[in-house]
Amino acid sequence: MLEIDKTTTKQFNYNYKDYDGSHKEVSLDICIPYDDCLDELVTQILAKMDPMMRFLDENVGIKKALKEFIDVENQKFRDEYAEELLERVRNNDIDVEEIIRDTERHYKEELIQFADRIGPTDEDIFAQSFHRLVHSSQLEEILKKERAYAKVIASITKEMDNEVETLNNSQQEEMELKINQLDITTTPEDINNLLAQQYSTQNFVRKRYESELEAKIGHQKNEYRQWITSQVSELFQSSPVSTPLGNRSSMFISQQPSMEESFTIHLGSQLKHMHNIRILSANVNDLCSPLHADESLNGLNMALGLYSSSLCGVVVLTPSVQAQANKDIIKNANMSTEFHFNQIDDQLEKIEQQIRQLNLLNSSSTPSTKSLSTASTDVSIGSNTETVGAGNDNVAVGIINQSVQSSASNSPVKTSAKLKTGDFFITKHSNLSQSHVIFHLISDEPINSPSEINSRHPVILGLRNILKTASRHDVTTLTIPALLRHEMSEDMTVQWCMRRAELVFKCAKGFMIESASWGGAELSTLQLLLPHDISEELFNTLASMVPNVFRVANPKILVDNSK
Repeated sequence: MLEIDKTTTKQFNYNYKDYDGSHKEVSLDICIPYDDCLDELVTQILAKMDPMMRFLDENVGIKKALKEFIDVENQKFRDEYAEELLERVRNNDIDVEEIIRDTERHYKEELIQFADRIGPTDEDIFAQSFHRLVHSSQLEEILKKERAYAKVIASITKEMDNEVETLNNSQQEEMELKINQLDITTTPEDINNLLAQQYSTQNFVRKRYESELEAKIGHQKNEYRQWITSQVSELFQSSPVSTPLGNRSSMFISQQPSMEESFTIHLGSQLKHMHNIRILSANVNDLCSPLHADESLNGLNMALGLYSSSLCGVVVLTPSVQAQANKDIIKNANMSTEFHFNQIDDQLEKIEQQIRQLNLLNSSSTPSTKSLSTASTDVSIGSNTETVGAGNDNVAVGIINQSVQSSASNSPVKTSAKLKTGDFFITKHSNLSQSHVIFHLISDEPINSPSEINSRHPVILGLRNILKTASRHDVTTLTIPALLRHEMSEDMTVQWCMRRAELVFKCAKGFMIESASWGGAELSTLQLLLPHDISEELFNTLASMVPNVFRVANPKILVDNSK
């Protein structure tokens, strides 16, 4: 309702018969619009009447006449006032936006359903509840419940894959029969019609299962969150003794890499910081495997680290021609319900929308008015409303543009319809085995023949920006591809691998030293990931380079010769 900033005065006349039968009239000025108590006006009218009539006349008649008068005058006044406002709007004499803001403010101040929420949101309550529960004796129950939920989703997914595969085989056989009869009993039009029919059938089957999965995931997520909050209430009522984390050391079960070696280093010009360097050979998909794929409790470390300042991140290379998440990782993430974030498909859809918005924004601006200087190392256009951990800074679900300095030049940014080499986008997970955050780095290195690059290559600069983002958002364990490849190829010679590894090692070391000036969390563990199909001899050769590049700290042994 609009706030009326003016009033008017109307005279109310009331006629009555005196005790001697003569007609009398009483008048009263009333401020319109009038929304107060009528009894007060009735009292004022009675006070103006003959004292004898105050007791003879019925107040009901006066009140009824007064109410009718006020209703008519109020409506007439508001109609005239509204018409005046409309005329002012037509003449552009009124700020409609200001009226909207005032109306919104009145709704928020007067109606509880429109008021700004004071206190924690539902997301905050769930995050705090989970964080408390996961550090209690209920941790095993949480993992068991998540595993039971995951089995249901995995079963539906497997059923869908089997039915689609069976349908594909039968449709392929049917198509082959039609093609063999081409120009005999079958025409090209028949084949086209059959192809359209097969596509429609397969699409129907997929949509049916996807609808069932979406409903099941939504139900599981709501039920799980309600269960978590209810368990916290019961926990505080019973006040159980928390199980020490030391008793759970045997639960840290993860897929072991085929080869690995670890080092401890100290970096820094003056104040030295200790870091763990781990070089390993493994399939990158193993670091992003489904969390509850088996009966082991390998989700314990992921659950404990989820709402903490010790998050785990993995860099996954993505070709620019594809510019989308690894299909195996998407499949792994969809094998169970994502209880803490959006499902990966929803995250990727939001990222695509942000990319389109960025393209529209930059296409509508000229280079002279819309360019980024090389001082800007990364540009986040992700949503900052979702957090990886409770109490942490937000990690964007979106894309991060790598340093605009793709080369030594200071040319303005040229935006295309796709992500460029060195750009990366981020997805967040609580249902993958060893990854809270995945940095999808755009790189054509895996699909190109081995070439020589330098420290100013966009992919190297992209790694720098990933380390900077990780430092800002409490990602303290980060895995990067040591050769900027996830698989070996025949043209990757030993000498080329050594040169590439040395470049990545030295750049990573420089970025880690530089990170001390960035602020934020300190990278405690850097994992250098080598392809899973690398030879043992080459692995040992590259592993031996780590101490030389990172200067592994060896203890000095002092011998007392005085004795």
